Formats: sequence, C-alpha cells, structure tokens
Amino acid sequence: MHSSALQKLYAREDILPILLSGSYGFLSSLTYFFLPLFLKDHLQFSGSKIGILYAGLSITGLFVTFPIGFLNDLVTPRSLIMFSLIITGLALWGQAVTISFIPFFLVFLLFGISNNLFRVSLDALLFKLEKTEHQVTRYGLYNGMRMIGFTAGAVFAGYSLLSLDFPATLKGLSLIALVLLLTYPFLPASPGRRWELFNYRQDFLKKEVLVFSLWLFFFTLHWGAESTCFSLFLRDNLKLPMIGIGYYMAAEFLTVALTSVYCGRLIDRGISFERLLYPGLIASGLGHLLMTYPHVYFSLFWRIIHGIGDGAVMLVMYEGIGRLFHVDRVGGNASLIYLVTLAGSFAGALVFGPLGENLGYGVPLAGSGIVTLLLFLFLVWWQRWEGSRSADTL
Repeated sequence: MHSSALQKLYAREDILPILLSGSYGFLSSLTYFFLPLFLKDHLQFSGSKIGILYAGLSITGLFVTFPIGFLNDLVTPRSLIMFSLIITGLALWGQAVTISFIPFFLVFLLFGISNNLFRVSLDALLFKLEKTEHQVTRYGLYNGMRMIGFTAGAVFAGYSLLSLDFPATLKGLSLIALVLLLTYPFLPASPGRRWELFNYRQDFLKKEVLVFSLWLFFFTLHWGAESTCFSLFLRDNLKLPMIGIGYYMAAEFLTVALTSVYCGRLIDRGISFERLLYPGLIASGLGHLLMTYPHVYFSLFWRIIHGIGDGAVMLVMYEGIGRLFHVDRVGGNASLIYLVTLAGSFAGALVFGPLGENLGYGVPLAGSGIVTLLLFLFLVWWQRWEGSRSADTL
C-alpha cells in the first residue's frame, strides 16, 4: 500500500474518531457542569429536582445503553453516531426554550438518550477498529481528546455565559452538533455481525468481568456527586465567578487528557494495569476529599490530583474492555460496562443531590472521595485473597 493510502487510512480510523470525541466533549461540557447553576438560579429548581434530572439522565441510560450497544454489533456504528448528533441538536435547543420542570425533564431525557447513543456508538467504532501494537495509546488519545473537548467547552461556556445567557449558548451548541453531521462520509464503516444473545451473557458473567464491573460502579458514584454539586460548590463555597469556574474545570480536564495519553503509552510499553489503577484510585479519592477545603488554590491543586487519578482509571477501563471482550460482541459488552458506570452515576446523583442542598455542596464531594479510597482498600484485599486462594490450590 502506498504511503498516501496509509495516511488516508490513518486519518479515517484514528484522527477523525478522536476529533469527533473531542467535539462532543465540547458540546456536552456545559450541560454536565454549568447547567445546575441555570437550573437553580433561573428556573428555580430545588436540589431535589436537580438530583432527579441528573438521576433521570443516568437511569435513561440503564434502559437504552445495552440495546444501543447491541445495535452497534448489528449495523455500522457510524450511522448511529450521525443519528445521535441529530437528537443532540434537538435536545440542546429544547433545553434552551423550555422553562417548566416536566417538559424540561423530558427534553433532558432526550439529551440523555442522544448522549448514550453517541458515546456507546463511538466507543464501539473505536473498539472495532483493526488492532495495532499501540492500541492502548489509541485509547489514551481518544479519551484525552474527549477531555480536551471538555476543557475547551468549559472555557467557552465561562466566557459565553458572561456575554450571552444560557439559552443562547445552548442554541449555539445545538447548531454545532448539526454541523458535525458533515463527518459522516469520512468515518470508517465496520460491517455488522450475526448475533447470539447467549454469548453476551456468557461474556459478562465471567468472574473477572463481574469484579471489573463492581469496582467501576463504586468508582463512578463520584460522577453523580460532581454532576449535581460540583459547579454549585465552586460558586457558593469557593466564590468563583463564571469564568473562574470555567478555568478551574479546564485545568482538571486538561490534566485528565494528558494523563490518559501518558498512561496509554505506559500500558503499551508493558506496565500492568494494577500499577496504574491503584495509584489512580488513591489520587482520585484523596483529591476529591481534599479539594473541598475552601481555599481556591489549595482546592485546585487537589482537583488536579483528582484529575490525574481519573485519567489513569479511565484508561484502565478502556484497556479492560478491549482485553476482556471479543471484537464481534464488543459493542454490546462495552455498553454493559458503560451501563454499570451509568448506574453508579445514577445512584450518586440520587443520593448526593439532596445531600448537597441540605449539608453543603462540599459534603457529597468529600464523601464520594472517601468511597473511592475505600474501594482501593477493597481491591487490595481482593487481590491478596485471590492470591492466597491460588496458592492454596497448588
């Protein structure tokens, strides 16, 4: 194959999906992190209602994530990616023009469906690409670019909300989602496969997959705390202005991006995933706990430590999915793993949303950090217990 053809293949199979990941991160950063400010201040939603909204976002995924992953094993993921962008555009516009709770709840659920459809389909596209010797580096670049998208989105949202308002910003993001439809002809088209539902059950009930899913559930509890309390903590506890909130978030997102790329290279060079997972859990949990001290620079330092931990753990998750599941069923199985993370986020939002309103927005962040530290201790205990069992059978 000529070098020009190789460059074209590389652009289609690596660069474009990675850039699309970053673009969607840009679109969704405002909804995930700034929107609670809009919901509380402008729409007058209580902490319980905000918790219900974000819990609904997660629970929607509990019903649609596996069917979406299953569809990605039957048809080419790029068609589902494009459909998700259309729904995202409509949902963002709907958030901009809806003011009462029930209609907003329904539009927010539509956004949840579109977000799941995009995330699962783009992940499936990534996992179905031809394996290379630098496969985990590809995962790192993919997740890193997504976080760079969050970084740019946080800064953009901070500035945009100073000069515009939330509805105008949401409408602008809606139009960007529709512009991304132009990438459709250039995305790789992987063929669908014949399916057998029994194989998914066999895949997912393996002990190593169940343990993998269990620790991911407890790890992602802190996502629920972040979605409902993080931006409110930055404004009410750290007294940051809108642009300050954007820069604070951007510093963490950029840290996660750089950590993901670096950890991907480490795994491809032979570093075991435990050597990244355990320090990652410590950094994530300790950072989440200590960032709640109400001093901006102290808090930001520990938030960056938390970002280093999250970047390492997320890379372990992608490496685990690629290692544990067969490529023909990786769409459905990866969606089941994503389903577990949504369940964790759902549980976290449902618990930590009202907790933040009643006890202060730092309490849920600190509490979920402690849960992550306890998770680290559990995994260390589990590994030693498994090692002793193996030694006893020899």
